[in-house]
Amino acid sequence: MRINHILILGMLLPLISWSQEEVVIEAFESSGEIQFTKISNAVSYRIEWASAPGGNWTNFSIGAAYLDEIVSPGLGTATASVPMVYRVVATVTNPPPSGMSLIPAGEFVMGDTQGEGGGHELPLHTNNIRAIYMDKHEVTKALWDEVLAFNGSNGYIYANTGQGKATNHPVQTVNWYDAVKWCNARSEMEGLTPVYYTDAGFTTVYKSGEIAPAANLAANGYRLPTEAEWEKAARGGLEGKRFPWGDTITHSNANYLSSIASAYDTSSTRGQHPSFATNGTPYTSPVGYFAPNGYGLYDMAGNVWEWCWDWFSSSYYSSSSSDDPQGPSNGSLRVLRGGSWDSTAVNIRVANRVSYDPVDKRDHIGFRCARGL
Repeated sequence: MRINHILILGMLLPLISWSQEEVVIEAFESSGEIQFTKISNAVSYRIEWASAPGGNWTNFSIGAAYLDEIVSPGLGTATASVPMVYRVVATVTNPPPSGMSLIPAGEFVMGDTQGEGGGHELPLHTNNIRAIYMDKHEVTKALWDEVLAFNGSNGYIYANTGQGKATNHPVQTVNWYDAVKWCNARSEMEGLTPVYYTDAGFTTVYKSGEIAPAANLAANGYRLPTEAEWEKAARGGLEGKRFPWGDTITHSNANYLSSIASAYDTSSTRGQHPSFATNGTPYTSPVGYFAPNGYGLYDMAGNVWEWCWDWFSSSYYSSSSSDDPQGPSNGSLRVLRGGSWDSTAVNIRVANRVSYDPVDKRDHIGFRCARGL
């Protein structure tokens, strides 16, 4: 007999400190399924067992004979094969910074799970990604301008001033170097340690010129997400889906160019999104207009392409590290993800990869920031 025990961890939040807390799941009399509601600020979970209530707690290790599956972020379920007492231990962090979501640590399958993209989206491979924070929205013109006003007298020089159809629309017409320097400026504005430097010793903050900077990922400042971080975040905890919400798409899901070319594009309206194709291009939409994905992120498909940190290589997936891959060590093009208002459905799939020269600026290219914990 399968017995389900459901622990609503969210009801116990007042008991959870901002370090680590142990929450006990009741005992059960035969093998069964342990289920629980995830905590929004948990970065990992583990299951411990004891032979009887009040006994000594023991942590299961990977491959343990008595537990078929170790709980990981995004799962929320484990199967126990013997009757004992179990508890879930959630490792939690401080609440995410304002305007950001926690992307929990853990594994995900990266690449074209549908087998319909190009060879540069293969082979499928599993990546283990550290926990990070990520902007819920693409950087808006308003936020872009706020940071520019702060750092204009602090030595930051950009090739492009950035454009936006409205203050609550994404900034666009910024190149990769502009985005990276702006991340540093935003960090300094908020009293955080910048990530990007002109030297490998991390002594001179990158503020001007167009160079391939050194990245100090141990710093707590803003940065561009890696390509792997971006794809994990875009999937929102869903596995094997085309889009952050599922396998089909309409204009109710995203701001994109609808076409009959893809059978999974089932929109009743074709061409540009009818709500935003006004007053000339770019046909961007306000950030947050569409529903968020499972991690609380908006516009991970459509609106504007988003710069990532990585150099682009069409064969990189064949040699990529499985732990926090950072992309090739060199190259000539940088990765963009997510598609735009001018992209058809096939190009806004979460697995789709494109590349541009980092000096390129287009009215369909923007970005969002990530931060370490």
